[in-house]
Amino acid sequence: MIHSFRQHGRRCLGRRAGRLRLRTVLVAISAASCLALTAAPQALAGDGADTAGGEGRVNHRTYQASTGVNDYLVYVPKDWRPSEKLPLYVMVHGCGTTAEQQMHANLLNPLADRERFLVAYPDNGGQCWRAVTNDTASTTRGGGGDADIVAGITRETSAAYGADTDRVYLMGMSSGAFQASATATAYPDLYAAAGVSAGGGYGMDFLTCMVGLDATASLYAPQPVTQMGSRAHVMPFFSAGGTADALGEQPAPGGCARQAYLEWLAVNNLLKPGQDGDTFRDDPASTRTGQVPDGYAWTSKVARDRNGCQIAERWIVDGMSHYWPGGTRDPEYAGTFNDPKGPSASNASWRFFKQFSLSGGNTSCRE
Repeated sequence: MIHSFRQHGRRCLGRRAGRLRLRTVLVAISAASCLALTAAPQALAGDGADTAGGEGRVNHRTYQASTGVNDYLVYVPKDWRPSEKLPLYVMVHGCGTTAEQQMHANLLNPLADRERFLVAYPDNGGQCWRAVTNDTASTTRGGGGDADIVAGITRETSAAYGADTDRVYLMGMSSGAFQASATATAYPDLYAAAGVSAGGGYGMDFLTCMVGLDATASLYAPQPVTQMGSRAHVMPFFSAGGTADALGEQPAPGGCARQAYLEWLAVNNLLKPGQDGDTFRDDPASTRTGQVPDGYAWTSKVARDRNGCQIAERWIVDGMSHYWPGGTRDPEYAGTFNDPKGPSASNASWRFFKQFSLSGGNTSCRE
């Protein structure tokens, strides 16, 4: 799993010259860091290709816009009918990972069959999404970068499959996590909730959050509030990470996923401030612990408002490195893109996301 950054620098670089600075920085970091993942990207799946455990179908689509041309995959669950208005889960891959590889690793597709939702997998050919370096074009609305691409694919998928636009959710892994934070901020009018696995929040780059302190996370909060502008809404937020991952839940300094959680909690408190303190706070009574058989111990934490309505959820996987928690046991993917010894981040994120709608619905208030 741990590879030298020099070996994988070329795979993680973007299509434009601006990504060259990422190569220089990555090569300078210790090979023990976990940002670079995997072997060479594979070709995208086509219509009727392997459905990664699902019983529906995978459609290979192409998004064309002023930002360029991007392939992406859409998983259509079993027995889908065009008249259905299903929720949409958008999953953004990490560096050195293609949409197909992320799809196989996550095992979201069989979950989509059971729970009835669509899944979109944006693809950039296995490169790093540029929000990982806090690239301005890719973290702003209309900037011509990756936030526009992910948002455009979201809109195109919603229109093509008649998705329920009130229930669209955005999740990212590694550099895709940074991009998910950035895209949810630039396009809050598209997403009812967002989340990250092993990656940071808005305005962060991988270097600063890998050495950052938790106390500084809330200092980033004014930036996303400003970027969201008049479209701002309280954004329910999910995070997952391993304690052996500087981009995940490594104890400070570092722990990008934890810092993203803290930042979004602060963002939501700026958007909906309380009269005598924060509206949203961690709820110690909701903390749960568990153990994956023959795997890792885990802890989940929940933040709620004063009425008991959930707004955020954080999963901490003891001893896990830079992986998507849970997922496939297929040796072609497991141990490179995901760690099946962890709890299923796919199941946990969907349970969290489905509570929320863009129009303000929050079924967690009925707990």
